[in-house]
Amino acid sequence: MDSIVSPKVGLQTGDNNKFLRQWFEVNNSKISYHSKSIADSLLSGKKWFPLNKGGSYRKWYGNYDYVVNWENDGYEMKHFCWPNGKQRSVIRNPNYYFREAITWSDITSGDFSIRYRKNGSIHETSGMSAFDIPEQSNLIYILGLMNSKVSNYVLKIINPTIHLKTGNFAQFPVLKSDLLNIDSTVKRAIEIAKIDWDSQEISWNFCENDLIRNKLSTIESSVIAENNILFFTFRGPPYIICNKYVPNYSNGRI
Repeated sequence: MDSIVSPKVGLQTGDNNKFLRQWFEVNNSKISYHSKSIADSLLSGKKWFPLNKGGSYRKWYGNYDYVVNWENDGYEMKHFCWPNGKQRSVIRNPNYYFREAITWSDITSGDFSIRYRKNGSIHETSGMSAFDIPEQSNLIYILGLMNSKVSNYVLKIINPTIHLKTGNFAQFPVLKSDLLNIDSTVKRAIEIAKIDWDSQEISWNFCENDLIRNKLSTIESSVIAENNILFFTFRGPPYIICNKYVPNYSNGRI
């Protein structure tokens, strides 16, 4: 695996209560959602930036919950020390901050799930992440592979505990074949999962509840209409709507 993508551990704040907030707890004008590098974060002049902190079981896309105080390239966090002067926070792999990634939660007590993470986030120790190797583009392929039933089985052999670290992820055996093109299917799965995530008020891209948007007279008729929209939008092969719009593909291989 580590010859195809680069798994990296993220930062450790030293005090989450001090440096982390859920995105809706802070002034939205002080959040930068679109920084693609540390240089971008400095130019933005913002205080808060999306933080990848893992989260609950969810495939393909989602769990955009937290922001972190990374004002002025994390100056306050970098100078957060114990009384003896030793730095409390641990800043790991900052050259990977704000990059596109695939991510999974450190604690996986049930089945494994992995998600696409677009540019703009800093990853933390609970939000394990893997990044593209220079001049390669394998994140989408690996995302599809790792969300399969086979991968879930193999991971439980590699590491039967509730924690799945970057080292365990790096050990996963991958046979990449140019004959197997799953990128379009995986991108469609990401799209469906993003629609689901953004339909909830916990998403910072939420605009309007689906049931209200339909402007029908009863909740029942709105539910029926929304189900019809989802079905006719996403039912085309190889998709069916099930379990948070996660697609079934080729008899459950993904």
